[in-house]
Amino acid sequence: MLLISGIITILISVGLIIFSILVFTGVIQGDGNSTVGGVLLLVMGIVALIFALLKFWASRLMKVPETTHKGGIIALVIGFLGGGDLISIVGGILGMVNGGNNS
Repeated sequence: MLLISGIITILISVGLIIFSILVFTGVIQGDGNSTVGGVLLLVMGIVALIFALLKFWASRLMKVPETTHKGGIIALVIGFLGGGDLISIVGGILGMVNGGNNS
């Protein structure tokens, strides 16, 4: 479940980064300052990419029975920090519950 959320987040981050490049190069123009808009989009894309990589790491932790609880906690925190990503939150809760049973 967390792996699916990571893949979706990677797709969104790549889309934001591509869109920021299009704004920087002037392909997409608006009435405002395109440099500021491009920088904001690029920062959002990089933050989303970092969250996606953390989701992959947490997913990998949850595959090992000894670190399932730790991966669940990381997924839960990333889910809340990522704006309430429901898939990550549910995956984190499931990981914490499953990790608690293995201890």
